[in-house]
Amino acid sequence: MKTLASLTVIAAALMTAAPAQAVVGYADSVLAYFNSGAGPFPGPYGGTFPGSFPVPVSTSVVLGPDGAVSDFLSLPTGSFVTVGFTDETVIDGIGNDIFIGEVGAAGERANVFVSSDFINFVFLGVALDSASTAFDLASIGFASPVRAIKIVGLDNFGGSPGFDVAFIQVLPGSIGAAVPEPASWAMLIAGFGLVGASMRRRKAVTA
Repeated sequence: MKTLASLTVIAAALMTAAPAQAVVGYADSVLAYFNSGAGPFPGPYGGTFPGSFPVPVSTSVVLGPDGAVSDFLSLPTGSFVTVGFTDETVIDGIGNDIFIGEVGAAGERANVFVSSDFINFVFLGVALDSASTAFDLASIGFASPVRAIKIVGLDNFGGSPGFDVAFIQVLPGSIGAAVPEPASWAMLIAGFGLVGASMRRRKAVTA
């Protein structure tokens, strides 16, 4: 039984440990994308800044850090992208927690929502153009770990119509531990059950 208890403690520590890197975090998966049809292309579009736009792009351009040349996804009125965090979560740290980067200066805006369960989204605020808009989770009293962020375009302004998302950034002080999926917990518990059954059989044979 001591072995099983030790395994439980170790597994729990591993599954709740904070990310090893003390660096800036970024969204690492696109969970959903919707094109309202208000833009010039039927699918996702955007471009590079400075560079060419509007052109068809992959929704994954919003993931990871921003480079010297910004790849971006345009979200015209009613279009949205939902991004997730798989190796970390976003928590309410000291000061601002989440930064939404947008390129260009044409008055574009977007509504930003956060979720801890991928189902229920809470309005966080409005992201502005031509900069990195900062958001503090404390401003809406959101205490749960954020696992998804949804960005909804509010207009068709700019050379690439809509809000041009370049990146979603999280400061080191606002990076929390990854929250295991229910399936992961189920597999972990099943594994403990098998270990326990094996130990009982071993004791029976020894006796």
